[in-house]
Amino acid sequence: MDIDQKDRLIRATGSHVPFRLVLADITRTAEEIGVMHNASSEALKLLAETSIASLFLSSSLKFMGTVCVKVTFDGDITYAEADSTPQGLVRAMIPQEEIQKNKKFEPALSPQRFEAVTLDERGKRVNQSIIEAVSESMGRNLSVFMLQSAQTRSAVGIEARLNKDNPKKLDYAVGFYLEPFADIAPDELTLLEAQVAKLPAFSEFFDGKKFNLNALMDAISGDYPTTIVREIAPHAYCPCSKVRTLSTLATIPTEDLQDLIKEGKDLELVCEFCRNKYIITPDEIQDILKDRLTK
Repeated sequence: MDIDQKDRLIRATGSHVPFRLVLADITRTAEEIGVMHNASSEALKLLAETSIASLFLSSSLKFMGTVCVKVTFDGDITYAEADSTPQGLVRAMIPQEEIQKNKKFEPALSPQRFEAVTLDERGKRVNQSIIEAVSESMGRNLSVFMLQSAQTRSAVGIEARLNKDNPKKLDYAVGFYLEPFADIAPDELTLLEAQVAKLPAFSEFFDGKKFNLNALMDAISGDYPTTIVREIAPHAYCPCSKVRTLSTLATIPTEDLQDLIKEGKDLELVCEFCRNKYIITPDEIQDILKDRLTK
């Protein structure tokens, strides 16, 4: 991939025809997430595609919230999860032991469920929807999710292609989300659907060095010009911190905290999303108990 290429998240609308189009290229961001998890091959691909699905859903939020997408499987990997914000911040994870166990071979996966949870700016859950996964394609599952959970018709394509020479690199991690609005005319909808039906494979927009996201946008819209409403650069970001870690620890029962203090050892906690490590001392656990007693 071209080292000068930057990740992009484009939100556009039809200039004269009512539809919404979101395009994503998160190749570098996905690779950065992969480095956090020491992920490669299919695990890296799955982290990337789950992240794109989450970014497409969060792109429609009208508030400073978060969309958490979780896809569960029957097989060598149990689930993949990604959280994102309308600002293009994204994080993703697969259970670490499953990533490492499947490094040497392609995991057997049978998608089971596609779940999305929306949180407001304070982290309060405002919506949750779950569907049975219908395909190994992340784009197909997202399209069915939108139809079943929001009665919204959409066309979705998502693909992360692994670099054949380096399993820790991606040629590209891209996708599109097309949503015609309710007031679109039948003939306009028919033409738009025809454009999507004849869309070339994503590989046709990759020249061996970089992916041409603008060419993909033109191929989707066809005779209908688009207006870019906003373009941002997505980034890998995890909001974890020691303060948040201590707050989470403060939710466990008093007896368990007392047992940890009796052991007299530092407690090492690892964030599942970014793999940052936090060391909690017995004195800090004691402070949690003291705060609990004073309330």
